[in-house]
Amino acid sequence: MFNLRLPPLSRLIAAFSLCIVLSSSAAQAQLRVLSKGNSLSKWRETQLAVLQQQLSQANISPELKQELQSQAKWLEVWTPGSLTKDPLWPSQPVKLLVEPMLDPLDLAANLRERLLGNNAKPTSVDTRELQELLTKHPDDLGIRQLHLHWLDQSQYRATYPREIAQAASRVLALLNGEGQELKAEVRERAQAFTLYRRGRALYYRTIPEVVAKTPFKEGEKEETEGELLGVCRQLKEIVPHERPEFILLETIMLKRDHWHGRALALLENHGGQLNNSWFQKTRTEYLRDLGWDGPANEAQAIYEASRTETRTVKE
Repeated sequence: MFNLRLPPLSRLIAAFSLCIVLSSSAAQAQLRVLSKGNSLSKWRETQLAVLQQQLSQANISPELKQELQSQAKWLEVWTPGSLTKDPLWPSQPVKLLVEPMLDPLDLAANLRERLLGNNAKPTSVDTRELQELLTKHPDDLGIRQLHLHWLDQSQYRATYPREIAQAASRVLALLNGEGQELKAEVRERAQAFTLYRRGRALYYRTIPEVVAKTPFKEGEKEETEGELLGVCRQLKEIVPHERPEFILLETIMLKRDHWHGRALALLENHGGQLNNSWFQKTRTEYLRDLGWDGPANEAQAIYEASRTETRTVKE
């Protein structure tokens, strides 16, 4: 108990000292958080001031202006500690496109259900049947599309990117020929999704982790990047407006030209309709690309916490 005969100021000093002893670790942690928050707030203010100064230049190009505006928009909405696992701003949901399942000769439906149906438990017999059908009907659109979809599963994309790209190319060739018998809307939608699958596979081939396991042969890197650029241009001709279904390739092409702010804003625009784990991971990467370590560290911490929570729920 404190000595009640101590002068008031002395009693306050003694009480304050006791509080420090009892909660020094919590106090220090809070001070660190406040210090970091102040530092990030100052960084944000400085960054926004620089962006506004650049935007005020009279001779700024339209593309650079759009990039700077995208960066400014993100920083204006974000404040230190404001990120969650959800997009930074609300987006206007759009009706998602559905990839048409093609099977003009009715050769693939039964096997598709066994291989890729909701309750599918594929066996070696099923995969052998797929191979036999490919041999027997090499130009059947339904079988070729099923083969593409079987290869282009998430667990195979980093292992067989070139094979997936080639399978997509075979489907595209058939769509441009035999596929003319389809309704124009169905054919174009099938082309768009097949181009996207091909482009995604080509992109996977360039990922550093994939290249480390399977190095490029001479000239393959330039060939792959050229093919990726061509696929993205073809997809843009069919689907000129941004779509959440194809957001990966849209942001890749922006990043290719170093428009990282535009890629980040595009990701946020459609984040509500994307796989949330992928959205968080990609947002962190794009913030790193911009060199914004403070927001990137915040995004990464949220992403890692979300992954831990997901694993816990599953367990």
